[in-house]
Amino acid sequence: MLHGPAMKLISSKTIRALASVCVTVGLLWLLGRSVDVDRIAALFKGGDWRWWACAVVLVPIQIGLGALRWHRVAADLSLPMSRRQAVEEYGLSTLLNQLLPGGMAGDATRVWRHKQGHGALGAPLRAALVDRVVGHWAHLAVTLSGLLLWAKVHPQPPPEGGVGLVVFMVAVFVVLWFRPVPGLRRLFSDLRIALARGTQWVFHGGISVALVMCFVLSFWCCAEAIGRPLGWAALTSVPLMMLVMVVPLSVGGWGLRELSSAVVLSQLGWAASDAVALSAAFGFANLFGAIPGGWLLLRPSIKMETA
Repeated sequence: MLHGPAMKLISSKTIRALASVCVTVGLLWLLGRSVDVDRIAALFKGGDWRWWACAVVLVPIQIGLGALRWHRVAADLSLPMSRRQAVEEYGLSTLLNQLLPGGMAGDATRVWRHKQGHGALGAPLRAALVDRVVGHWAHLAVTLSGLLLWAKVHPQPPPEGGVGLVVFMVAVFVVLWFRPVPGLRRLFSDLRIALARGTQWVFHGGISVALVMCFVLSFWCCAEAIGRPLGWAALTSVPLMMLVMVVPLSVGGWGLRELSSAVVLSQLGWAASDAVALSAAFGFANLFGAIPGGWLLLRPSIKMETA
């Protein structure tokens, strides 16, 4: 029988999983009552599946880019694995994040499997967190650039509070970089190791920006698929819409992503039904594109390869 910390950990995970399911179901239910479901169905029925297929094909590219960043971070922190192993594990992680509540179950699995051959769980966990933090920095940079571009390409202002939220998040990252709180000092120490040289900044920055742009391109393809082209809005609005995905309280981002899309795109004159249809098309594309990552479950658990 489990006691003490183990029971508390299981209890907290169970509560967060249930909360994630409730958030997704609740938001989708509320959106279903406020949008034209027939309109959404018509957009899907009359859509061009070839553009949607392009969005599906982009998912393995996203997985490959994310795996390369994680592989480099792990190597910098003396937790080596082969590139093939990184791609396989990242693919499985992406699929599990799509299917399981909380948005972090895949990352937890990736960390646990990375632990094999590297002793304690702490270092692989920090490597995954460093990987995430670098990605969030790039996402914020692209989002801020999109908001600066917004005024030049759209007559409407950006969503109220959008610029303030991004600036606040950037400020938090800057403060933590220079004065991390006690519980995050080891994490930021590892982050400095991973970004110690200019070549590392270039590598991680380039990979991370390319990854964000893959998400933008995927949304653009989905918009083409449902016959509601985004144009410049792909660069200005999509990164802002995707910021909500940092909240680990949903099932595969469903509900939160649709609500964010409806709010942001409403500033550009989109009907809520069209915005929800676009977000749903993106969600399905990411789910179908991640399915090949599940093949790793058919293999026996093996020690991480290092070459």
